[in-house]
Amino acid sequence: MKILMISQLLPRFGMSALVICLASGIALVFQYQPAGNVFQNVEEITTLIPFGWLFRKVHYASGQLFVIFMLLHTVDHFLRKRYRNYSLNIWALLVVPLCLCFFELFTGFILKGDKEGIFAGQIFMHIIREVPLIGLSLSRLFIVPGKDFFLLPYIYHCFFLPALILYLIRQHIRPWFQDRKTFLGGILIFLAYAVIVPQPMDIPPEADIQAIHSPWFFLGIQTLLKTLNPVLAGIVLPGIFLLCLLFLPFCGKMRPSNKRVQRLSAKGCLVLHYFLMAVFFLYALLCLKAAIQGI
Repeated sequence: MKILMISQLLPRFGMSALVICLASGIALVFQYQPAGNVFQNVEEITTLIPFGWLFRKVHYASGQLFVIFMLLHTVDHFLRKRYRNYSLNIWALLVVPLCLCFFELFTGFILKGDKEGIFAGQIFMHIIREVPLIGLSLSRLFIVPGKDFFLLPYIYHCFFLPALILYLIRQHIRPWFQDRKTFLGGILIFLAYAVIVPQPMDIPPEADIQAIHSPWFFLGIQTLLKTLNPVLAGIVLPGIFLLCLLFLPFCGKMRPSNKRVQRLSAKGCLVLHYFLMAVFFLYALLCLKAAIQGI
């Protein structure tokens, strides 16, 4: 009963965090300038704009909370093997928006305009450029070097990605808003959390520091980039994991007439399930280790 209660609370709390994130983001989007001295602009928003520091803290904390709750919600579905009862479309509408949410966080990390944000954007750009044949053209769809470095991340973060994520999950989230007490309670709790919990310090672009960290969810990839080919570590391996994850609904649909083939199919699906579980927890441990050791 308690586990069922947690399963129901995760998406509802996620929606509470999303509403806060969108509301605070609207207040910030008109003050942000994706050109010129972006870091100075962010500092001015924080220090000169009335309650700018508050909107930044609320936006940062609620965005992180929304993605974490959505991640836990997806993991909950995965561990309970609910994908066996879903069509590919329904399962994809859970997994793909989650991936877009992480990209949304990543673009926000770049838009800080500080040393870590610039570093993350440059690494991302170089990884995409390493893709054979189409890398250079593909990278220009996400980041353009030079004076327009922040423009495309700004468009993705503030307009394209939020609209796309909301469109994809529009049917999925309708039941979550019906529990108004939980929804409103989550908003109050997360607002208090955003105000109390300190936000990470922005690092000036000209600062001389030895260790530059990526966002917490990319710490594992940042570690792998030290030993593996950039395309393999940043695109191929995550892509294979995502494709295997999207393949899971077929496990519940395969019903071979031959009993031997049926047993082999069931074992194969079970192996895939535990393989993905092992990869996920190994990557989580890699991120945790990198965070503790400071890479």
